[in-house]
Amino acid sequence: MIGAGRLGASLALALRSRGADLVGYTAHSPAGRARAENWLGGRAAADVATLVERRPELYLIAVPDQALPEIADLLGAALAGSAGPAHPVVAHTSGATSVTVLRPCEEAGAATVVFHPLQTFSEPISGSTRFAGAAVAVTPSLEQAEAPAARLCFALARALEARPFLLADGKRSLYHAAATFACNYLVTLEHHAERLFISAGLPAGEALRLFLPLVRATLDNIAAQGTVAALTGPLSRGDTETVAGHLRALAEDAPHLVPLYRALGSATLGLVGARGEHDAASIAGLAELLEAPVQEKTT
Repeated sequence: MIGAGRLGASLALALRSRGADLVGYTAHSPAGRARAENWLGGRAAADVATLVERRPELYLIAVPDQALPEIADLLGAALAGSAGPAHPVVAHTSGATSVTVLRPCEEAGAATVVFHPLQTFSEPISGSTRFAGAAVAVTPSLEQAEAPAARLCFALARALEARPFLLADGKRSLYHAAATFACNYLVTLEHHAERLFISAGLPAGEALRLFLPLVRATLDNIAAQGTVAALTGPLSRGDTETVAGHLRALAEDAPHLVPLYRALGSATLGLVGARGEHDAASIAGLAELLEAPVQEKTT
């Protein structure tokens, strides 16, 4: 495991619990090495070349995207001069980066592939249990579409009770953007919701706990009904007065969020239309409201 951080250590723990032999791992910084050794036991390897000397059959690279080219070069050089397995498998776990970044390893005789779990890992102990049911995007190199590397990754995913699928290399950035909408920006939205709830009067120490049941119920509805049917709220009802009130309140107390509210509202109108409950003129009126200057409340 090259890069035993949150994802790397989660994956290492999960695979080891299913019988894999972890022959070594690296971590970038002294603090990272200390954390990895606490999670995985033993001692972190000094460098990639030290791992190659241990002759593993599979290298999993879980480092930040910007570090992948350097690691691929180092690993490729080490593999070229090693007496290890003739064709080891080298996989990186980035959601956005092309499999071609591993070309130095391929040139050294390795089979290359991407193994990206569509899951979030905030820490390895709980993270090691989060593969079951999660999707895993597998992208082999173009020259190896039917090669053992892809089959191995499918087998690893199934051993983790995950759901592997083939992802075209040219669609990786789009796929990762989708994951960012689904996960990262959800966190951003809940952060701003928490700040607004506190500004509205909810106790600062309890606000998150008080509104998370709403979020969980929404996710449950999406799972049960799909995104279109799960939509509720003023736009789904065509409630222009409530939307106008939201815009006025935000303009007064959180003006930096008005553009975000407008953008999300406009993006939601497609779902409103798909529900079939409002005619085109009503939806056009909602769109106009979301684009118009905020009108002050009259008394």
